[in-house]
Order: sequence, then C-alpha cells, then structure tokens
Amino acid sequence: MRITDVRMTKRGRVALYVEGEFLLSMHPDVFAVSGLSVGSEVDTESLETLSAEAELKKAKEKALNLLSYKEYTTKQLTDRLKRHTDEESAEQAVARMEELGLLDDDDYAERFARDLSERKKFGILRIRQEMRQRGLTNEQIEYATSLLRSDPEEKMREIIARKYPLAYEDEKVRRRAFSALMRMGYPAAEVRRVLTVSEYD
Repeated sequence: MRITDVRMTKRGRVALYVEGEFLLSMHPDVFAVSGLSVGSEVDTESLETLSAEAELKKAKEKALNLLSYKEYTTKQLTDRLKRHTDEESAEQAVARMEELGLLDDDDYAERFARDLSERKKFGILRIRQEMRQRGLTNEQIEYATSLLRSDPEEKMREIIARKYPLAYEDEKVRRRAFSALMRMGYPAAEVRRVLTVSEYD
C-alpha cells in the first residue's frame, strides 16, 4: 500500500490516506518517528504496529487530561478510557499512570472512606457501597474502613439533632429520620435503637 496523502486533523492528529481513502490517524509524535510520508510503502504489519502505538499515545494523553481534573480509581479511569480507545491501550495507559504515581487505589480508598464518614456522615454500609462502585477491592475497602474512628451512634444523633429535631416526639418525623439514616448506610437495628432512646432520656 502506498500513502497518497497526509493531513492534519482539526484535533491536531495526523491522518494518513491510501489511494485517496482514509486509513488511520495518529499523534504527531508517533508520525514523526515513523518515517512515513506521501509516497511511502506500508504493509499490514507495520500499519498494525503504528495503529497500536497511536492508540496507546492517545490513551495516555487522555488519562493525563482526565487526572488533571479529578481523582480516579484504576477501574474508573480504565472504564473512561475505553470510551475513547481500545481495551488494551486503556489498560496499558492506566498501568503507566500507576508507575508515575498518579494512581494509587490504596491511598484513594483510605481518603475516600474518611471523607464519606467525616464529611458526608455516611454509615459503614453506604461507605462500602460507594467504594465498591468505584472498583475498589474488598481488601482495600475493609482496610480503609477499619481505620475509621468515628462513633456511628454519635453521628446518627448529630444528624437527627440537625435535620430531624422532632424525631423523638413526632412519629412521622421519626419515620423520615429512619428512612434517611437507612439510605445513609446505617444498619436498621442501630437506627431503631438510636431513634427509640433519646440521649436525654
């Protein structure tokens, strides 16, 4: 196959054409080291190698861009990258981010669990649920939650005092408080106990 045209795309990538038909696009750096130009002959194997290099370069750039805005777990980042590139390139890019120290699921797990507990006042069940949804392992979840030092009963009483001050006097308010605390991840038995006995009793 002979390359008949090379064009820059609006996104800053280099598009290669063979016999007037679009073949593939790649990062300018990949194109620069490829040695290709109009008139170059390319075979299928070379094209596959170039295509893989181009995809990996794109995946790494996308990963860096995403991480510049927010934190991700390895699963979250892999899933996001797979929307833009193939699975192998996504996984290789994520592995590179880990090597660079830009991804650390163990550290993320500890900080995330602490944030959910202290800032959002979530109970242990909701914390574990949120962590599982982000692709953290059971080991990471159990270790991170084992470091939490807050008292669940104290947190529930704080929430009740702030949002449902009439819970100990009004049955409707008590039911709303019960539902809210359940959604926040507190075990039903513990919620019932706290709502049954006021700290002032």
